[in-house]
Amino acid sequence: MLKCANTFLLLIIALSTGFTTKLDEVTNYYGIPETLTFDNVDFKLSWSSHPNATYYKQEYLPKNNTSEHFDDMLIIDFIVTDLSVKDAVGAQIKTLMERKKTDAICNYSVAKSPDGNEYILDFLMSESAGDKISIIEWNGYHYKPYTDKAGHNGVLLFAISHRAYSDQAIPFLKSLKTYKTEQVTKLLKYPTPEIQLK
Repeated sequence: MLKCANTFLLLIIALSTGFTTKLDEVTNYYGIPETLTFDNVDFKLSWSSHPNATYYKQEYLPKNNTSEHFDDMLIIDFIVTDLSVKDAVGAQIKTLMERKKTDAICNYSVAKSPDGNEYILDFLMSESAGDKISIIEWNGYHYKPYTDKAGHNGVLLFAISHRAYSDQAIPFLKSLKTYKTEQVTKLLKYPTPEIQLK
């Protein structure tokens, strides 16, 4: 029971937006191409983390974007665990419910595949400077169970994140319904990289 609780806590921490510890060296832990193309945009591996034995994270950015100020980002997370995809999604939703207490714009929706094995969680968050929105961030998270050729079993997350800043925040909110419908459709059709842990 204690092991399960610790794993669940790790998911709450690890699978939430805002994991900001940065390392100078970028390691490709997944053995996949360092440049991925999504929605006709090339994303290059920009940062990776393997903070413990079970959790891996890689971020990909388009040219001229940085982790501190980006328009779009691809995220691939993998956690080695016996926990279900449903529980992983539940952990992320729990963090969003907490955020909603201090972020009036924060909201989410979730959908699952007909077989119940995969989930799409899309959510919106914001930061403000006084009464003015400084950042709007929309995320589309595709969760699925995954086992690599070496037998590492767990939950794989492939995600797209988009930000709008300051004066662009309100126009983006107005276009959000169409934007997120298009992005979720593209996310569902995208062939998830076949990662192999190193």
